[in-house]
Amino acid sequence: MLTGESLAMAFSSALCIFSLLALVQAQSESQQPKIQLRLAGDKGKHYEGRLEVFYNNEWGTICDDDFSIEAAHVACRELGFLAAVAWSPSAKFGQGEGRIWLDNIHCTGGEKSLAECPSNGFGVSDCRHSEDVGVVCNQKRIPGHRFTNTMNNNQPLVRLRGGANIGEGRVEVLKNGVWGTVCDDNWNLRAATVVCRELGFGSAKEALTGAKLGQGMGPVHMNEVDCSGFEKSLTDCYFNNDALGCSHEEDAAVRCNIPAMGFQKRIRLSGGRNPYEGRVEVLTEKNGSLVWGTVCSENWGMMEAMVVCRQLGLGFASNAFQETWYWAGDASADNVVMSGVRCSGTEMSLPHCLHHGKHISCPRGGGRFAAGVSCSDMAPDLVLNAQLVEQTTYLEDRPMYALQCALEENCLSSTAKKNDHSTYRRLLRFSSQIHNVGQSDFRPKLGHHAWTWHECHRHYHSIEVFTHYDLLSLNGTKVAEGHKASFCLEDTQCDEGIQKRYVCANFGEQGITVGCWDTYRHDIDCQWIDITDVKPGDYILQVVINPNYDVAESDYTNNFMKCKCRYDGYRIWTYQCLTGELRIIEGLLAGTF
Repeated sequence: MLTGESLAMAFSSALCIFSLLALVQAQSESQQPKIQLRLAGDKGKHYEGRLEVFYNNEWGTICDDDFSIEAAHVACRELGFLAAVAWSPSAKFGQGEGRIWLDNIHCTGGEKSLAECPSNGFGVSDCRHSEDVGVVCNQKRIPGHRFTNTMNNNQPLVRLRGGANIGEGRVEVLKNGVWGTVCDDNWNLRAATVVCRELGFGSAKEALTGAKLGQGMGPVHMNEVDCSGFEKSLTDCYFNNDALGCSHEEDAAVRCNIPAMGFQKRIRLSGGRNPYEGRVEVLTEKNGSLVWGTVCSENWGMMEAMVVCRQLGLGFASNAFQETWYWAGDASADNVVMSGVRCSGTEMSLPHCLHHGKHISCPRGGGRFAAGVSCSDMAPDLVLNAQLVEQTTYLEDRPMYALQCALEENCLSSTAKKNDHSTYRRLLRFSSQIHNVGQSDFRPKLGHHAWTWHECHRHYHSIEVFTHYDLLSLNGTKVAEGHKASFCLEDTQCDEGIQKRYVCANFGEQGITVGCWDTYRHDIDCQWIDITDVKPGDYILQVVINPNYDVAESDYTNNFMKCKCRYDGYRIWTYQCLTGELRIIEGLLAGTF
């Protein structure tokens, strides 16, 4: 019979063993490699694709040797799905690139991550990419599944985009290295407050629905968000991963309460017809007293105007003026007190931008040549259809006798001028479709009287620099010249219920209506890059909309698109076309071709 003392000893021993096992398990989990999964390749649905692993700062694939439905279950759960339906060997979803990270993987099906399953070890494989494994997951998602962010450990999971003022914008979250939006189903002030506090602001002032601050792009990552209001991050709240019923017309946004910083008291617009326009005048200290003065207009542009309008709480900039003789400002404030202003467009106030400081340099002086702005509550926002570029890219060898208009409009490389009519030019052709997802129409900067008449094409071009098409080497150097030089703007196609307003003709106005596309088909003149002089190899195709920021937009970070290109001298392959913030695109495209 066990005595009380022996029972106590047995209990103590069991507790020690339990604690030791827990410690071993914790150490084992902490020693497991940090990985991240994604579905890629030739997939038709979001829940299927080639299984790829992010490890050691590089994406790679998994070999199909010894892979099983149990391993597929683990992978699908790690991706946020309930389970796997099937798995596919032999690169059914296309061959991947780079490293083959895992081979001979054996899972029981109960593991939390593929990193827990025994295998040959990361990077140890005798497979080729023709053996890349794919999975098909159950469409149903795990409620409240947390995002992992191994690619960007120092980067926040939430950001605001498209807002005119500090502390407001469309809510975007980071998942698998890709920014996406939040559906507004059940979106409320509690969830908005979590976002505001996560970003360092106070509580939320408004929870906005219906894409009030513009439509996002890419996936919708979260739906039916349910927060208590006390979570540290939006991703700590309960939410539904399934956003199949949502569109970007339902993107959620917030307006946060921000501390009073007094920025508005140090700047004003003077002489305008209404409070939204005028000569920019700033309050500065001079000889121990505060005086009002003007800003030098040399190199003054849209980025600087955006900061002024934000500082005044007047929304977005609609115009930046380098002459303000038509606005009679305060005569006592004619002297220039700020020069050499250079802004990125994201600063909270004009003094936060680069400028000359106390050493003023302004050859034209202030007064009638002082900087001015006009502001607006709304702005357009242009986004390029990257998928269409990828789908329509091809090569054409076109004879010089059919390229005379293109030669006159500088759509060909300079070497084309040395060729006779019997030679050919090799053209990289593709379609571009530009969608206005903002809140106001995109209109050319110049008035009708300043549009350029193109004799060959027999119509007016309203904007000279609307889009840049470039072919770059892998280190970012331009390797081709000769592409579309100027543009006319029109509504080629519109969302359901939206009427076309602009046409590329010799009468009426040009522009892109909110909810409409301006499409430049691959078969129209000058819709190409002249690659006649380009050698075979790997390149980057880059498209930049509104590159000089001539026209105001609510968000310039989504104006970039880059694709990988492989040219063998006869054919060209374009793939992995990504649109969005340039820094993030370059990070995702980095690696082995």
